[in-house]
Amino acid sequence: MADAVIIDDGGSTRIKRQLPGNGIGEMDSLLDVNDLGGGVRGSTHDIVDSFTNVLIVCQDKTGRPFSQAVALAAGSTIEVSSSLNQRVTAVSDGTRLTLTVLSSVSDPIVEAKQHKKKRRYVVSNSGPIETISVAGAVIYDVRAGGSIPAGAVRPIIYTSVVFT
Repeated sequence: MADAVIIDDGGSTRIKRQLPGNGIGEMDSLLDVNDLGGGVRGSTHDIVDSFTNVLIVCQDKTGRPFSQAVALAAGSTIEVSSSLNQRVTAVSDGTRLTLTVLSSVSDPIVEAKQHKKKRRYVVSNSGPIETISVAGAVIYDVRAGGSIPAGAVRPIIYTSVVFT
């Protein structure tokens, strides 16, 4: 099983890779924002590993947690969109997960932070996660009228997407 990759919101979108032991989770190519074509700017990082599951976890205003599991088949694309028009896409080909931080509105400002040999990447000019799409279909949407887990009460105060 692949070591977890987590995209979550802690005020801004954060990306980290959980490696066992002293693994740092380095994905420094996410720091190199460039022109991706078509008026889109961003950065990409490839993780060579077989990811098959996605778990979306959120916490509502009452503090209750909710989760939704999604299978990640080869050829799948998951898009995590944050407020302030920043996005993270994850594309699986069965042996590799390609993460791309991107925006067509403003350059993503990606910063690396490290503590106790664990690194995370923060898109500092993004807001909380708003939508999550699988193959172009929105399956999670915290905006007014959007689809949140049954029983959850708006506002959603925390969202994470875990790839394994």
